[in-house]
Amino acid sequence: MQKLIAKYGTAAHLALLAVAPLFLFPFFGADSVATTLLWLSIPAAAWIMLEPSIRGGERRFEARRRVMRAIVRDPLFWVSLVIVALAACRWLNTGIQLAYDAEEAKWHVAEATFPLLPGAVEGVGYLPFAGAVAMTILLQGCRHALGRSARMAYLLVTSALAGVAATVAVVMVQQGAAIPAAAMAADPAVASFVGTAFALHLLGGTVALVAAFENRWNMTMPLFAFSLGGSAAGAFAFAPPLVSAVFGAVVVLLFAYSFAFACRALRTSGAFKMLVVSGIALTLGGLLVAALMPEKLFAERIGAFSSFAFLSDGFLELRRALSAIAFKVWTAHLWIGTGLESFLLDFRFCASPADWALVPLGARAVPNGGWQLLAERGLVGAVALALPLALLAFTYVRRLVGGVSFSELPHPACLVMPLAVVALAVTGAFDGSFLRADVLIAAGGLLAVSANSFPILRRKGHG
Repeated sequence: MQKLIAKYGTAAHLALLAVAPLFLFPFFGADSVATTLLWLSIPAAAWIMLEPSIRGGERRFEARRRVMRAIVRDPLFWVSLVIVALAACRWLNTGIQLAYDAEEAKWHVAEATFPLLPGAVEGVGYLPFAGAVAMTILLQGCRHALGRSARMAYLLVTSALAGVAATVAVVMVQQGAAIPAAAMAADPAVASFVGTAFALHLLGGTVALVAAFENRWNMTMPLFAFSLGGSAAGAFAFAPPLVSAVFGAVVVLLFAYSFAFACRALRTSGAFKMLVVSGIALTLGGLLVAALMPEKLFAERIGAFSSFAFLSDGFLELRRALSAIAFKVWTAHLWIGTGLESFLLDFRFCASPADWALVPLGARAVPNGGWQLLAERGLVGAVALALPLALLAFTYVRRLVGGVSFSELPHPACLVMPLAVVALAVTGAFDGSFLRADVLIAAGGLLAVSANSFPILRRKGHG
């Protein structure tokens, strides 16, 4: 029993941490989600330290010591702490608001309390800070505390819980709940979609299906109704057609490779059973959205796929105009940007009459994640996002070089990192969803698991 808890208990707690924002968004605001993330981070960190996966021949205290040493020696851990400090600075350094200068008789955007430090509009920095804390714990847990089976269990539990969260959110829309209904509308002008997080968990569910047959987790097969079907329904319902199309193509590629891997790795009819389970699960997800999504919205989504019209009329013109404004804002605040959620204020002073004609009520976000990042967070924010990705990529390449064998196909989990990064890069050119806390947490766990899925290169004399 202790071995079972050690192997999967930590994975389950990390999964709860990763999926919590998706469960909470239909019910609570950003501050409540942030508080929950911070509270969930405490037991997750405790499980990492006290119950890491045990390698062959290890004793409990040896596993704990190994994980502690690995965390302390991990450059990503120290980089993550710097990012947490940066997020805390933004959260506490407020004061950015619309202000009136009586002497000059004109309106302007007031700077943060400490202008030389990164800042944010009042009330918007708490969730990014909590997300940075949760991300730090999640990355270290997935990199150092989870063994091979536990990593697959993490993917299974996260995707299944995400599917349950998607099902709950779709049902709430059918019952008239306002928050998930606004998320389901997926207005491209909002440029931030929770459906991207569901799509990432669908990638994890696809890998988890192969792992379930590999490890003979036969009792978990019903979970894939949520792991695949529910996550797919969430991606389709809560993201615009372009995001669904990009991630759909990525999932098809991953599933095709997973099937080829299963044909070689699984005995007897395992690959065929995998097809049956995935087919049933995705059918159930399709029935869910067909039955419960608003009829008009469902027809629009289906029409976009049937006509390949993934971008609405005038979207590219809107994107061009807002990107130009974001560039203007960034060049005036090169290093730290103008602050989180400040673009709506900047738009009022930088927009031309033609821009106001495009967006009469003003723009809160840029339908281009790169320019949104630079305008509000500057080069410092861009580096803070790119550096963890670079360190994960370094781990991925190092393990790739040392762990690939020409006689065996790499595990499907190894493909998740490049596919997820490509999908986020493509969709990030048209929205800023990759800046959301739920998307960053989901992506961080997936990338860490993928980078660690190659076999460890054993040196001679070290077992």
